Amino acid sequence: MVRRLLRGIVNEFPTLERLLPMSGANIGLSSQYELAEIRDIIVANKVAAPARAGAFAPKDVSIPAGNTGMEPGKTSFFQALGIPTKIALVH
Repeated sequence: MVRRLLRGIVNEFPTLERLLPMSGANIGLSSQYELAEIRDIIVANKVAAPARAGAFAPKDVSIPAGNTGMEPGKTSFFQALGIPTKIALVH
């Protein structure tokens, strides 16, 4: 994250380029702001992102069993997600 930040502002502040080689391990930063203010700024800029494969949901998700309304040829979508499917003929 620090490297990404530095790369984003290096054009505006060229002297910060010398920090890039040092941003490989754990880094401690200091600021003139209180930690609560920094947290509020970070939380205010938080945006939703699509789920990634293998990521854990921050809350429990429950999806009731039922008809998806999809045709039988679309089961590969669910198989790719690791969701078992059953094809039922509806008359």
